[in-house]
Amino acid sequence: GLPSGFGSACDPFAENSDGVCESVGKSLMQKAAGKVKDVGSATAAAAPATEGGEEQAAAIEVAAAEQPPVAIPAATPAKRTSASMLLQTRRPFSGPDLRLLQNTSKNNTKVDKRNHLAGSTISADEAEKIKAKNGYYLGFSRDFWIVLAIMIVSLILSMALVLGSVSIAVGWRSRYLGNGISLEPDGSITKPVFPVGFGQRLLGHDKNSNFAIWADLSLRCAVMCGVIALTYWVPFLEPLNNYGWSMQYVVVIICFSVYMDIGNTTSLAWYNFYGTLLPTLNVFLMWGFCPDGVTKSETFSPTWWFGMIDFVIFNGAFLVLNVPVGVRMFALSWQAYFSMAFLDPQNTTKFSTGLDDVILEGAAVGPLVGTIFGCIISILVVCLSPWGYALTGLGAAQEQAIGIAWSEGMQWKQMIKLYKGSESTIEIDRLKGEAKILEAKVHKLDSMMSATWWECFDLWKAGRVKAHITELQGKLDCMHDWLKGSIQAMQEEDFNDKHDKLMAKVGDQLETLADVGGKLMFRAVKMGINGFAMSKYAGADAALAQIEQRELKADMQAVAVAQKELAEVFASSRQEVFGANTLTPDSLGEHFFVFALSTYGQIATEYAEYILSDKRAEPQGILKSCYNGVKDTFAFNSLNFIMRTSIGFFGAWVIGYFGMPGGIMAAYSSTAAGTTAYLMAAEGKGGSAIMKNVARFQGTGGGTIIGQLLFTTMMTCAWWGSIIGFVVVVIYEFFAFYLYFSSQSFGYVGLLLAAYGAEHLIMGCSSQDTPGGVYNTIVDQTLAILCVTAGDLIIGNRSSGHLAAEALFTMTNILEGAMRELFGIGTRDLSTPRDKRHCAIIDRCTDQGTAAVHDAHKIEIQSKYMQADSIGSEAPLEPRFYRMPFKQELWDTLIKCGGQIGIKLCCMEYAIVDAEARKEKGGKHAAVDAVISTQTLGKVVDETMARWEKVFTLAETLMLHETNDKLTNLGKSCKALLKEPMDRLDSNLKDIVQEISQALPPTTSKDSILADDICLASVLVMMMSGIIDKINIMEEVCFKDPDINLEDLSCE
Repeated sequence: GLPSGFGSACDPFAENSDGVCESVGKSLMQKAAGKVKDVGSATAAAAPATEGGEEQAAAIEVAAAEQPPVAIPAATPAKRTSASMLLQTRRPFSGPDLRLLQNTSKNNTKVDKRNHLAGSTISADEAEKIKAKNGYYLGFSRDFWIVLAIMIVSLILSMALVLGSVSIAVGWRSRYLGNGISLEPDGSITKPVFPVGFGQRLLGHDKNSNFAIWADLSLRCAVMCGVIALTYWVPFLEPLNNYGWSMQYVVVIICFSVYMDIGNTTSLAWYNFYGTLLPTLNVFLMWGFCPDGVTKSETFSPTWWFGMIDFVIFNGAFLVLNVPVGVRMFALSWQAYFSMAFLDPQNTTKFSTGLDDVILEGAAVGPLVGTIFGCIISILVVCLSPWGYALTGLGAAQEQAIGIAWSEGMQWKQMIKLYKGSESTIEIDRLKGEAKILEAKVHKLDSMMSATWWECFDLWKAGRVKAHITELQGKLDCMHDWLKGSIQAMQEEDFNDKHDKLMAKVGDQLETLADVGGKLMFRAVKMGINGFAMSKYAGADAALAQIEQRELKADMQAVAVAQKELAEVFASSRQEVFGANTLTPDSLGEHFFVFALSTYGQIATEYAEYILSDKRAEPQGILKSCYNGVKDTFAFNSLNFIMRTSIGFFGAWVIGYFGMPGGIMAAYSSTAAGTTAYLMAAEGKGGSAIMKNVARFQGTGGGTIIGQLLFTTMMTCAWWGSIIGFVVVVIYEFFAFYLYFSSQSFGYVGLLLAAYGAEHLIMGCSSQDTPGGVYNTIVDQTLAILCVTAGDLIIGNRSSGHLAAEALFTMTNILEGAMRELFGIGTRDLSTPRDKRHCAIIDRCTDQGTAAVHDAHKIEIQSKYMQADSIGSEAPLEPRFYRMPFKQELWDTLIKCGGQIGIKLCCMEYAIVDAEARKEKGGKHAAVDAVISTQTLGKVVDETMARWEKVFTLAETLMLHETNDKLTNLGKSCKALLKEPMDRLDSNLKDIVQEISQALPPTTSKDSILADDICLASVLVMMMSGIIDKINIMEEVCFKDPDINLEDLSCE
């Protein structure tokens, strides 16, 4: 039987300052006295009774000889979202807390000595006997070669499992799509539908795909946990726990490694191993110099100072340097225990003194091997199995990408059908909802691709597929911006007689371009997700590739013809319907819609050209990723973070070093210090840290109690006990894992339930548990939380509300600068003559090329927007104390309008860059400058930018004001805004259109609407109108804020 798993004095994960199994010693003493009861407190076990002290000491000595303890901290991997680095991440860690499973309860003891959580530990004398028996080879112990072989074989096996499973997954999806495009009887593309694995079909994928996916993964994990649990209940499997590691610990590693797909699981498994290996190597250094620790020295001796300095330097480096967050947590947690054992004068646990002294039963080596086994099994769980297909992010991205390509084409067809109608219908409003669904699919594709580097390492066909989908992601963002802009144009359309007449003349051309553009995009994406590269094919494959190549070129030609035909017909129809080949106030929407559709065809053409070019971004191999990771590691964290985390971690370690009175915590206990490593919130994440601390109480306590109840009521040592145990573990772990994978709010609770439940469920049938483990777990966590909170209070974690506002208004500053650059008015300079303004984007296109300029601001704006949105979600969760509640309504409006302004600005930039790409080199860029130099539009832009500055300054002031103190500087700015309200663009639209029509050079026949100056002008005017509307909405919500009173709004 296993001692109490993560929570007992005999537990290999527990720290025992006296080097003896105190609780077991007490139990043996009670048996000798015929008074066997539940194991009592650690204090009672440690203090000899007044009478019979010798008998008790003897009992303790027996326990120490039979099963000495060791503490093995566990840790948590970061959910890696960057696939480009093996050793570095830049995203805030939000993963699980494995170190919490290291409970040092002296009360929660199992007497059955057959179970070992992470393998039994041994004394130095026993270690020498083992090494003498096993022998040495080439100067190293036998176990060194075994561990080295395990690491090498595991690495090779892991790579083979990952690359093999992903190659199969990518390959069968390519073969399933086949060659060519399947069409429906009406000529539309057949919707791509991929087969679903047996397990997900059984779980009802056709009714609820999300449930089936989460349940599939949960069941895989649960069954694997159940199989591993059999090593404690099936006699011939029990020896698997007798070689220095524990299969129970392997289950724990599975809990903290498996996540969603192969890429995420591989990255988490790497952090499990990487974060364990570093402190293990440091153990060899520590005990290599001082083989006895401080057991033969005194406090403040040179050995003591060596251990203390090593502890401070090793852990300090992880707090100061920009190491991956998950690795930091692993390393801090493990080293907290290792250093505490080194400094414990009564430590009897054996640690290896170097590579030549490695033994599997060592306190660091055994768990390292167990970690490796857990990592391998975790990867195996998500790979191809009889239950279903491999769960790969890249495979899911293939399906998602081709599905988006199909949906985008179908939506454009539906939009054209409705736009050709004679009136606005509710169907147009429904399109807006469908666009949001499509946008969610685009974001989901980004999530699927986040860890795909870990699935292919940029190698072979899978690496090409990853590169092609990565290229597609940028195109999809641009396409969707235009699609949303077109829906806005449809909603604002008045559907008058002129609109109907124009659509009657150009409707067929619109449908043709949408049809051939959709087919081109679908075929190009299909070839992209198949990893097309003409230079990689030979023989029959080359012949098939040539056919695909010809078909793609034919589609490109069809799009080019459709583009030219639409441009010619639209220009002539514009002349007939509106009486002039120019822009009119009631034709803005039509011009914008046609331009957006033409952009869709152009994007499809550009992606097809990329596929045919046989070029892709330079792959980032493993060695290069390692180099980049190590290089980025040597950046420094902020001083605020270093000071906060140092107070929390080192403070908890010092308390554990001295212990706490009353038997609450024994001296030389590292549990609380290790726990703080997982409570340290990243900057701006104070809100989620509080929520996770609460979740830890729910998960740890709930998992322990439920595990105890199930084990006590269900387990038996009869022959059917293994069957019952297997079923109980599978059912319990299934629901725990499902909660982890499916719930955003309670996923963390599910993870801890799975881990703590495994701790108290997977034990020998004769093991016994006590309620004291729950109490000690809560005590350790409470102390850790108090230490971390002390650091936050003394130094102060920056407010999520302030950080969110900072990110948002950084984005709006970027938008303001881009607007001034586009309209040629200079930075904060409204005195530029309106008739001499020049668009700076044109110069950048000339200097850098249109490809480099096209998405430059989009990437920067989107990055800041996502940062502001992410941190803003934390603001309502953080404790406000003396501050007023977070202004949620104001924030929601600001972030929404700011994002929409960003989309409209990007559409204007796209239009200008695409138009410039169509012009001949060295030509005069008269159209854009002519538009922005018109007097009325220039006046509107000047007023808008002046208003922009005032409104955003007011919004920033309100967002950062978090007390009841009255704002004394608002009156003047509020009165200025109210005195001169900004009207919508409609009031100046007639003059703007007339001036633009006079300023634009005469139009000639174009090959594409993208080169039509009138359409370009319509995009600028329409998007400018939308920006003005959003600024007015933001101004209105600011005036509703309670910090602005009637006196501020008075215009007297």
